[in-house]
Amino acid sequence: MEQHKRRSRGAAVMAGFEVVGDVLLLQILFLLVSLPLLTLVPAAIALQRALRKTVIEDRPGVTRVFFSEFRWAWTRVGVLGISVPVFMAAAVFSILFWLASPGGVGIVALCVIIPLCGAVAAGYVALLAAAMAADETITRRGLLENARTLVFTRALPLAGTVIALCTWLLLTFRLPTVIPIGSGLVPAFLAWLLVRKQIAAHNGISR
Repeated sequence: MEQHKRRSRGAAVMAGFEVVGDVLLLQILFLLVSLPLLTLVPAAIALQRALRKTVIEDRPGVTRVFFSEFRWAWTRVGVLGISVPVFMAAAVFSILFWLASPGGVGIVALCVIIPLCGAVAAGYVALLAAAMAADETITRRGLLENARTLVFTRALPLAGTVIALCTWLLLTFRLPTVIPIGSGLVPAFLAWLLVRKQIAAHNGISR
């Protein structure tokens, strides 16, 4: 009996290590594919959907699944995704510029720019969540519509994920070394929180 318990415990530990290894491999693949920056959004969606298939649904072939999902994402949000890195660069430059500008004009500008960045961050997380829950046949329009629906129907939880994401971004300014570890996984986890019940119900898992 005791030997059986030890074997079960050992199997659970090995399964845990395997999950951690799969998650880290997905993060590495995300970093490699998103290096051009223009591929950031499709890579993030590929990570999101690959997490569902390989970690939650326990399908084999992490690398194969990731690149298959990247192709899926590129056909739906590839062109749209190009605008996100451009907006991010413009937002960072604008915030730094107005922070360095004295007077009321800078304060007014920041009061406009920061909420706008929050709205874009909410849309980004909603898009990741919608992509994670979407089936293979969904169109670009359907995916964007599902993301918009999440924004309006899950506004309060989405606001919480945006606050968490902003906290993470502030942490990266203080500790840049955490960027390679969590740049893809942190948004992916926050997006999963929005649709975890939907995915659990789809997979027949009781929560």
